[in-house]
Amino acid sequence: MALFESMFDLFYLVCVVGLGIRLLLQKERSAKLFGAMAVLLGFGDAFHLIPRVISHWHNNGFVVYGAALSWGEAITSVTMTLFYLLYYYYYRRQTGDQCKTKAYLVYLLVGVRILLSILPQNQWGQMPGNYTWSLLRNIPFAALGILLIWWSYREKDKPGMKGMALWISLSFLFYAPVVLAARFIPALGSLMMPKTVAYVMMILTGYRHFIREFHLKTILKMAYVNLILGLSGGVFYREFTKLFGYTDNTFLGKIHVHVLVLGFICLLIVYLLAVQRQTLLSLKQLKRAVFIWNSGLLVTVVFLWLHGIIEVTGAYYGKIPKAAISGLAGIGHIILAIGLASTMLCFLKAEPKTVDN
Repeated sequence: MALFESMFDLFYLVCVVGLGIRLLLQKERSAKLFGAMAVLLGFGDAFHLIPRVISHWHNNGFVVYGAALSWGEAITSVTMTLFYLLYYYYYRRQTGDQCKTKAYLVYLLVGVRILLSILPQNQWGQMPGNYTWSLLRNIPFAALGILLIWWSYREKDKPGMKGMALWISLSFLFYAPVVLAARFIPALGSLMMPKTVAYVMMILTGYRHFIREFHLKTILKMAYVNLILGLSGGVFYREFTKLFGYTDNTFLGKIHVHVLVLGFICLLIVYLLAVQRQTLLSLKQLKRAVFIWNSGLLVTVVFLWLHGIIEVTGAYYGKIPKAAISGLAGIGHIILAIGLASTMLCFLKAEPKTVDN
């Protein structure tokens, strides 16, 4: 369970932030707004999910890192509220609904939710925290969710709104039992994973609405996304090792190198080559090859990240052999190699035919 949830959480964080950055590069304001939602979602959840990953690999980790988990939950409570505030703005842009009453109601619920979330009665920094206040701060949040679900459903035929009501509904449906009874029935905490899947589907729905076609410039934008992710990986490596006083070599130090070289520089080269051969290239084949390439890079990075976190925090591997995580990272390298080879094959096929050929 530790390995699966850790993989799940880290994949989720990289994917939603990456998709969000990609949407921020679009010209449409609605796309940028949706991208900001995704980045905020991933950034806020990281404060709670990374301590969870660390806790999974320690004896009594959820006790040892209880304060970090609690404060992470506090941050997530605020960022999730702001996420839905941004979604409301997105809803207004897509539907043209400028009803002031709705706006005032949303602002009221957002304000009350944030106020209740930051009050000391929540007992942030302690686990499991105050149950009564956990319920109280989620009342305006639930009300906000119900309103957004209803409004989104009524406008489901508007551009960019298809499926939004469904994914928001599922996220709250899975979240409610966790809030109400997870501290009494710990197994209910696993419902946070399907809740997270609902958020991923929500972001993917928006992504597919705004980014429907593959162009050569798509490769350039993908390279830029990898540049930001690579630089972020470098910052995480520096700050995380500093936090734990770790000075030896670590897998975390390999993340930004992998992403900057294989995800940014190499994609930039591919873009420049593709521009020169664009009349001969098959964009369909190139799209498939680049997708495989980036999928392999994603798998590799996630397992380097997990390996590095375990390494730096001095955690134990438990029943999972250390070599198993390295092996899974190796699968990412294999997929990456297939993607690189497929990309090169696309260019070989695009070479102009001569007598010598």
